Amino acid sequence: MRRYLALFLLVVILIISGFSYLFSQNGYRFLLFPIKVTVGPKWVNQAQFAGIFTGIEEGIFRKHGIEVTVKEFSPGISQIDDLLAGRTDFAIMSAEEFLTYIDEGKKITAIGAIYQVSPYAVVSLAEKNIKSPADFKGKILGSKAGKLEEELIYKVLLKSVGLGNEDAQIVELGFESTEYDDLAQNDVDVVDLYRTDQLYFFDITGVEYNIIYPEQFGINAFNDVIVTRDDSISERSDLVKHFMSALIESWEFAIANQEQAVNDTLKHVTNESYKNYDYQLYILQQSIPLLKPDSNTVIGAMTKAKWEALYKSMLERGLIGNDVQIEKVFTVKFLE
Repeated sequence: MRRYLALFLLVVILIISGFSYLFSQNGYRFLLFPIKVTVGPKWVNQAQFAGIFTGIEEGIFRKHGIEVTVKEFSPGISQIDDLLAGRTDFAIMSAEEFLTYIDEGKKITAIGAIYQVSPYAVVSLAEKNIKSPADFKGKILGSKAGKLEEELIYKVLLKSVGLGNEDAQIVELGFESTEYDDLAQNDVDVVDLYRTDQLYFFDITGVEYNIIYPEQFGINAFNDVIVTRDDSISERSDLVKHFMSALIESWEFAIANQEQAVNDTLKHVTNESYKNYDYQLYILQQSIPLLKPDSNTVIGAMTKAKWEALYKSMLERGLIGNDVQIEKVFTVKFLE
């Protein structure tokens, strides 16, 4: 009797203290209380981040002993500030943003890159007959929100055909109007966008357009880079490993079960303009070839050569100013 009472008291103590009993089985972690982590994406909730929402709804994160909360993007909120302040544990940002923060001395590390090919593209109405960067000469180039990666893409595209920054005008655009309206109203001659997202509205309306893919001109940066603090890697390496394992598994599930992944995503969509099943399916289907170009690609893969090419391009254009040892700012050990 005393033995059972002692066992009962032990269980009560463990529960009250919040002790997480950990053991491994088939590579998964089972905890009495899952570890809570928060992720900060670079844009509002939608199928660009389907892997995260699928992982939540299908119980994949919990299977790995993690409970994930998404802190949805909103204007004025900085992913890097939230990450450094501990309000989030993982942030999702562009490769260009990441290297800028590294240049500023931020103590962060890239642990995976969801998009192997950046979704950014440059679009113009067919009537403008702009089919290559050579046609940018004398034109107005629209940059939505004036993001760093967009500025870099335009500058590199111009250089790829022997043009300089003075040969075209880059203007910043807000989100008060759509990309199509920016073009239709002749505010700009071309505009940058996510081919996985805004092209949907061009396609469903049958508008004729020309699209320039940066990777055709040697611009092939990562995007949606998963970033965490250096102290998380040194102090909670096991947690980081299980988060990335669960995220990779969740994205693989989303790719194999696209309709379910869209339904999972829609449970987290708050922006009215994204509450459309067909629209979300379009985003997911357009994303898949960019995040997994072939069956051998591991979700999240990164290479030193690709990081160094982007670093060199940014350094040459004065977008960063310090020497960076690329091999020290990213790691693939959590992808293995």
